[in-house]
Amino acid sequence: MKTRGVPDFLLLFLTALIVGFGITMVLSSSSIFALTSFTSNGCSYCNGDELYFVKRQIRFLAIGVVGMLIAMNIPFSFYKRNFLLIAMVSFLALLLVLIPGIGYANNGARSWFNLGSFTLQPAEFAKLGLILYLAAILSKKGEGVRNLKSGLLPPLTVTGIFFLLIAVQPDLGTAAILLGSALVVMICGGVKIRHLIGLGGPLVTIALVGYISTKKHALDRINSFMDPWSDPMYTGYNIIQSWIAIAHGGLSGTGFGKSIQKYLYLPERHTDFIFSIITEELGFIGASLFLLVYLLFLLRGIHICLRVKDSFASLAGIGVVSMIGIQAILNIGGVTGFIPLTGVPLPFISYGGSSLLVCLLSTGFLLSVSREVSRQKLDEQIQKQPYSM
Repeated sequence: MKTRGVPDFLLLFLTALIVGFGITMVLSSSSIFALTSFTSNGCSYCNGDELYFVKRQIRFLAIGVVGMLIAMNIPFSFYKRNFLLIAMVSFLALLLVLIPGIGYANNGARSWFNLGSFTLQPAEFAKLGLILYLAAILSKKGEGVRNLKSGLLPPLTVTGIFFLLIAVQPDLGTAAILLGSALVVMICGGVKIRHLIGLGGPLVTIALVGYISTKKHALDRINSFMDPWSDPMYTGYNIIQSWIAIAHGGLSGTGFGKSIQKYLYLPERHTDFIFSIITEELGFIGASLFLLVYLLFLLRGIHICLRVKDSFASLAGIGVVSMIGIQAILNIGGVTGFIPLTGVPLPFISYGGSSLLVCLLSTGFLLSVSREVSRQKLDEQIQKQPYSM
């Protein structure tokens, strides 16, 4: 029986550090809203409990940690064998969520399943399902991926279907993350870049232009990105309040729990704009240290993917790292004004069960890959022993 290696301790430690910090910031950023919303906004489900959101996030965390430990102890070969089943379940969930009466609509988007006191966002899990599918297909094709018709067209078509199903919810931010991570997997899998640009470029451009021109909220986000001060009380309000929070933090911050913007000035303070609260309370220095830990997590993930010898594990791992990295860039870039707002959560940090669960499950897969790397090193040491005697 083949022995299993040990999981990467540094990746596990960095994950615990980031998640612990996320719980702390959800507590700080959500407490005022949860405490006052019952009386001021009619948010009856909070019941004036300032710990409402952090309690729920801790529940999601407990489920996610169990899922991560299970995923970590499942050999990556299991995902390799069952990639099609995982992709099909993800696809079916994306179809079902669009059906009225099954999918739950909120803020104009039909993106959730309502499971009693919890909601589940299938698009988050679809990102991971598509990554595993692409990694399996591309690793099987080998050099055949460089052929346009038989190599690139099938995985690009599946990616396009997933992208459209998420975009019509509408959730362009999550669709963009899915597309970006899929392209990274395809490029690392050996697909010719000129084929991607020539075939995928026009299709993506047409889809984006059509989406922006038909969805008022998307056009509003573009306008607020170009000139938020043209409508500071409506389209530009969110980003202006985010800038105020970031500027208020200065170099060293106001101190943990001492944000002013969380007093109902900044919308979505514990979800989309939690990085603004981090910067306000911890300042430039604290936010930089947080981003450094984030970067170390991503670099450690890439290191693991480059060390493993199995092409499926390597490609799937790169997809997971790129998924988390792209989502972090879209969130931080949006709340700082470098790119238009996308409404995606900050991985591991923002309040939200589906995002946290998928991030932890994805980390569990990376840890499973790291166990294979550890086993490889052990086998190499055993092979060298007779020669060292």
